[in-house]
Parts: sequence; structure tokens; C-alpha cells
Amino acid sequence: MSRCSECGGSVLWNEDASSNICTTCGTLTDPSQRVLADNGDQVDSQYFNPYAPNTLKHLRGGSSWALTGQSKEARIKNNTLTMHEFIKSMTLTLSVSGLSPRVCNLFDQAMRTTQFKWGTKAKAVAGACLSIALRESGRPDYLKDIAFLVEQTDVNLKRTLSSVLSALNLPLPSSNPAQFLITLQSHLQSILQSPVETCGINVSLWSELKLLSIHQAVETSRLFIDVLSRSTFETSLIRCSPAATACAIFIMSLETEKRGPLSCLAAICTCFADLCTVAKVAVMKRYQTLNEEVSRWIKEVEWLDSYPKTSQRTKVSKRLICARGLKDVLNWRTSLLENSFETGGKPNLTPQMNNSEYVLDIEQPSSQDIPSSDDEDLQSSRKRRRVHSAITTGTHFLLNPLGASSSRQTSTTFTSCHLQGVSPSLKRDSPESSMTYSYLLSCASFSDTRVLPSRLQQLSIARGGADVVHDDELLAEGEWEAIQRTPEEMRHLEQRWRDDGVLDAIEKARSLQQLGTRKRKAKEFQGEPSPDMVRHSASKRIDLEALSSFMLDSDEGYGQVFDLNASELLGLEMFDDDMDDKGSDDETIVYNEGNEAGAFHAASEPGIGDEITVDDWRPPSPGLANPLDDYYL
Repeated sequence: MSRCSECGGSVLWNEDASSNICTTCGTLTDPSQRVLADNGDQVDSQYFNPYAPNTLKHLRGGSSWALTGQSKEARIKNNTLTMHEFIKSMTLTLSVSGLSPRVCNLFDQAMRTTQFKWGTKAKAVAGACLSIALRESGRPDYLKDIAFLVEQTDVNLKRTLSSVLSALNLPLPSSNPAQFLITLQSHLQSILQSPVETCGINVSLWSELKLLSIHQAVETSRLFIDVLSRSTFETSLIRCSPAATACAIFIMSLETEKRGPLSCLAAICTCFADLCTVAKVAVMKRYQTLNEEVSRWIKEVEWLDSYPKTSQRTKVSKRLICARGLKDVLNWRTSLLENSFETGGKPNLTPQMNNSEYVLDIEQPSSQDIPSSDDEDLQSSRKRRRVHSAITTGTHFLLNPLGASSSRQTSTTFTSCHLQGVSPSLKRDSPESSMTYSYLLSCASFSDTRVLPSRLQQLSIARGGADVVHDDELLAEGEWEAIQRTPEEMRHLEQRWRDDGVLDAIEKARSLQQLGTRKRKAKEFQGEPSPDMVRHSASKRIDLEALSSFMLDSDEGYGQVFDLNASELLGLEMFDDDMDDKGSDDETIVYNEGNEAGAFHAASEPGIGDEITVDDWRPPSPGLANPLDDYYL
């Protein structure tokens, strides 16, 4: 008995095929035969007419003949049928064969707009329609894969996609990282099902992933994406690169299932990046950014270990902290969001019994104090007592005259507080009005109440003095910027002052002031005596008696003068002190002021006491009054 050459199975003779057929794989033993019917071929019935004529057709108004099927309508139908077959082959290649009817419908609508031609452009339109159908079904768009199938660049395919969307007036659904999770899950499962030698990843990484629950990792990734999509910053992070973000989130979810970081992060990033046709660097950057964000969330939870900020190297890595606390922090943030929605402020309109108006009661819980469910049930079950607004106002005034409001507007009246329950301080007016009432009640005279108080007066009354009020409290937030003039206003004001002559008057006053200042300085300068004109006062160190005897004309006077000590005569005892201190043998020359002709040479010789030798000395000329004043002063 013959066997199949392909699989080795048993064969069976078939009369219709006139050949032996393998019962296992269906291969024909005789290669010259072929399958007469193929059930896999699907032909769209709306473009197939089994009764189409096959005779010659005479063209109206002409003398030529044409075969059936060469008209414009027939060509369009044939091209449409061919493109439908091409679309079905693309959907089978991408494993989304269920989207082929939607893609064919979009393609027919796009071609009916007569904005696209048949041929290469029609193939690009088919690829764009397939991308739209993938987005609508919640799957990745696979633009690069589709561009390879239609033999176009991804840039041209994106341009064609934009043209198709504008022609059909269709909104393009935004891409979500959750769309890539199914693809990542199936790819990872196929890797783990294959042998270690042919899986394409590290052996240690394969052994680590083999022990993890892939389904739980996908559920954690979905929860992570849901939490990220609820804030503006994280939403922009998701929309930046959905494929890279999905890869990073799935890797972090796998580390969460392991309760620790994976051994080969670069290898698994490369594996997922090649699948989603993104760069490995993009996946690594998204992974680092998400780790930083999760570590910031963990710091907000008190019972979780956070990553310490120290200059030294820490013992526990940030990846380990994020892997251990990711599930807890996601559940915590989800519970916070659910509580914020459940306890959100809802306006309740309840009619007031004594008045025809309605009272608006808005209950808005604070973000710091969220009441429990037991407290809410107790407050709802308790019967509230309605009190007239005038009685409530009077009660507040008697309890706190300086803090309660003096009147209330009936159009914006709040619900009157019951005696047991809500605090009355929550139903009062604003702090500004309370300070105004406090000032009016604290005024010493009635005349002070005729003018509205300033902010300084209000704060001084409220705090017990103006010394405790700071300067920055005198202006409200944004008030200083509001009173400042804009550059345009300053330009208009300057032009107006120039037209009115205000700027000329200011310049004239400034010039007059500068002129007066210069005149005053000149007068002060002229009133002071010149330094050259001021004579030196007589020095108190000169012995006047010795000087008078020195000026005598008699010989006795000269003798008496030379008997005196020269240092005492000339008042130069400071030179003796300096020479004694220095102990130097250097020659000291002292010049008189205004005349360098005369000089006193003081020299010390060994063995001889200190003495002053006067060289080239001449007596003063007669007839001069006190010539020594000019010489020695």
C-alpha cells in the first residue's frame, strides 16, 4: 500500500480527482491532477452575474464593435471584485478575517467619491480602510504591516488615511495601549510554548516567565491603563506612543506577578518592541517614566515602602519597590476615584415651608475628610428640623456679634442649620463681609461708619492691631497686577501727556531743579578758602624764646643760639627719636618747605654722640618779617 510523500499517511483512490488522495493532509499523489473545486474561494454575489452575455456588442453611435465586459461599468465591477479579493487576503494575513465586510464597505464608499483612481492608489485606499476598521474594532492599526502589504511607505499610507477620513467624514477612534495587550499576550504565550532552544530569548528569562500567570498580568495591565487614563498628565503619556506604553506596562505587570524585577529587561523589551514595530529605546524610556510615576504614587500611601531619596546608593532598587507595591497602589487609587464619584456634591431642591421660595442645599464633602457609609446613613435617617431664616440669623448674631452677618439675601438663602448636626459656621457669609460687620460694630463714633472701611482697618480690628498685619495682606491676590498699567495704556497715556504739554512741564521743572542744584554747589565752592591761600598755623613745637634769640643781630645772640641744641631750636626732636629707634648710621636729609637750597644733614659717627651739622647756612636777609615761617613751616 502506497504512502503519502508529504506526511506518510495512507492514500485513497478518488474517481472525481482521478488520483490517489492522502486521507491525512489531502495531497494528490499524481502531480498532474488538480483539485476541481475549492470551497475556500468566496465570490461576492453582488458582483457576479452568471447570465452575463458573451456576444459582441455594437457601440451606439459608432461603427466599431466591442466585446462584453469592456465597458466602463464592467471595468469598475471587475476592479472592485479584484480589490475585494485583495482585502480578504490582507485580513487573512493579519488574522482579522471578520473585518473584511466592513473594510469592503468602506472601500466602496471611498471609491464612489471619485477622489481616488484605480490602480496603486486603490490599494493604498484599501489599506487605509483596513486601518480604520482595526481602530473601530479596538485593535492596533498595524500601519507599518499594512504598508508592507500594499507596497507603500508608511508616510504615504498615513496621507491616504487622512484623505479617506476627510472624504468619508469619519472620526478616527483614538488608539489605546489596551489594544496591544491581546497581541502581546498571544506572542508571549507562543514563546513560552515553544522549546527553549528556539524561543529566541534568554534561558533564565524564559524560566522566570514560565512560572508567571500571564492572564493576571494582562488584568493588572488593564487596571494600570484605566488608572492612567483618568488624569491629564498620564493621558498625554499614553497618547504619545500607545504601542511603547503598552509594552512597558505589560513588562511592569509581569514584574508585579513575580514580585521582583526581571533578570533580562533589555531582552524582553527588544522582543515586545519588534512585535509592535517600535524602537527598543522608546519602550525603555516609557518603562523608566512609568516607574517614576508609580514610585510617586507609592509615597502617597503610608503603609507602603517608598523609595528613599539619598545621595548614596540604596539597598533596595526602585524597580523592586514598584514591583511589590504596584497592585496595592492601583487598588488604592481606584478606591479613591470610586469614593470621589459616589460622595460627589449633588444639589437638592427642597421647598421652604414658611416662604414661597426654594432653598438650595449643596453638600460638598472636603477632599481631606471623606465620611464613612455609617455616618451617611445616620445623617440621612435623622429628621432635620426646619427653622426660619430670621431666627437663624438672630441666633448667629447673639452667639457671635462680631462674626455673624447682619442680614441675608432671600434670593440666595441657604438651608437653615438644625440645632443638632451641621455647624453654623459652615452657613455664614464670606470672611470679608464678617470683617466689615466687625468693623462697623467696633467703631467709636457714628461718623466712621459712613465710609466703607479699608482692608487695613478691617484686619486691624479683626487681629487686634495694625502691627500684626503684614504688607502682603493689604492687597488681594491679583490686585496689584490689576492696578498696574499695561504697555499699551502707558503708551496712550504718554501720548496724551505729550499732547497736553504735561511732559514739557515735567522736563522744564526737572531742568530748573538741576540748574538750582548746580548754582548752589558753585556758591558753596566759591565760599570756601583755597588751600593755597590758607597759611599754616604756627607750630606749637617751636621754641619761641629760642627763635627770638636766634633772630638777634648781636654776636652774643649768635653764640647763644649755637650753644642751644639744634633739635630744640628747630623743633625737630621727632627726628632724634626716630634715629634712636632705628639705630641706623644712614644720613638723614630734611628739606624745608618751599626752599630746597638749605638742608640739614644729620649723621652719626662711631664714637661720637649724635649731633647735627649745618652746611652752607647763611643768616636770613634783613628786612623780612619772620622768614622762618616760610622755611620751616
